[in-house]
Amino acid sequence: MKPSLSFLILSLSLLAITVFAIIGNMPYWAWYIPVGFAIFATLIIFRGVYLPQNAVSRGMELIQSQDYNNRLVKVGEPNADRIVVLFNSLIDKLRAERLLNREQESLLKLLIDASPMGVVMLDFSGNISLVNSSFLKMSGYRGSDDLKGKNIRDVTYDLIPDMLKVPLGKSEVIRKGNFRIYRCYHLNFVQEGFKREFYLLESLTDEIMKAEKTAYEKVIRTISHEVNNSMGGVRSVLEIVEDEIDSEDIKKVIESCDNRCEQMCSFIRDYADVVKLPPPVMRKFDLRDEIVKMTPFLTQVIKEDISLEFHDPGHRVYIEGDSAQLQQVLLNIVKNAAESIVSHGKIEIEVKTLKEGTALIISNNGTPISTEESKQLFTPFFTTKPGGKGIGLTFVREVLNQHNADYSLITDSSGITRFSILFPLL
Repeated sequence: MKPSLSFLILSLSLLAITVFAIIGNMPYWAWYIPVGFAIFATLIIFRGVYLPQNAVSRGMELIQSQDYNNRLVKVGEPNADRIVVLFNSLIDKLRAERLLNREQESLLKLLIDASPMGVVMLDFSGNISLVNSSFLKMSGYRGSDDLKGKNIRDVTYDLIPDMLKVPLGKSEVIRKGNFRIYRCYHLNFVQEGFKREFYLLESLTDEIMKAEKTAYEKVIRTISHEVNNSMGGVRSVLEIVEDEIDSEDIKKVIESCDNRCEQMCSFIRDYADVVKLPPPVMRKFDLRDEIVKMTPFLTQVIKEDISLEFHDPGHRVYIEGDSAQLQQVLLNIVKNAAESIVSHGKIEIEVKTLKEGTALIISNNGTPISTEESKQLFTPFFTTKPGGKGIGLTFVREVLNQHNADYSLITDSSGITRFSILFPLL
């Protein structure tokens, strides 16, 4: 009941009393009794009906507008004040529950964003509603706004087609490129009676590489120790026998055996050198300047019918790394490129400054890398060369991993093979 309505009741009561007083010829002083009674009745109605109803109306307005910061004020009427206390208590509980939900939601978002696994959550229509920092880093997108609202099938990321093949409730290992290995989980939860799907993407590359390195380091150290000790003893015996024998034919046999022992020790030493690779001495240097200095030497390393061209950017390009180790990396890559060219080929070196970092690209038009070979590239000591040891790419892998660089070796549709290296931003 609004104040205007109370005023209307009071006015009608007074009007009715006046009419009855005139009709009944009541004396003037007798009017005060019904008028006072009308005013008293109106006050009773105002306090007993209007104030509680107003408290209920105001409380409902606060709840409906979700305004949990304001409170109702007591008005001095017992029934209305009880309603005020009840609504204030209800509003306090709603406010506390909302704060708790917000804290839990904020904590959940922080946990999801801090997760090392990539998280992609879909809405009921299959559009992306949430992604975390790990997935953005994996996919190369700058921010979540670039992906939110997009259908997952429309996202430009080479792992998406493989992720979509994972059955709901299952997980599968995905291999991409030369060395990228992931485990993808396709799961769901129920919200408001509907299933909401999400994907978890876990990078296994670092763990697998560490396990491989630990395994082959142990094997190589063991073999190196045994072979060097054995060959050392054999060579000592051969020297003693050679001094005691006069036959030239036998001496030639002994010399051949000694030479073979030396070759065996050198063979094992090459593998041991990869295992003993020291940590890089990181410093800031001009990559463009290092390549310019190395170009004449690289030209002498390759065959005469192969041209080597460096696309000079014309300005300094700084990266952080061990220049000596990276020089050896460049040399190994150029030698491998030259060996893939049968005749009259071309090797090009290019440096680019990108928003993600500094790119070094070495391309050649030699024999393309087959699909089967591409699956095994950068596997420790894998080689396609007859009599090769597979040390070159293994060394390159170890150095680039220690420099936190991304790298790939692929042959594109035009037949050009590119070794691409992306160094982190300074």
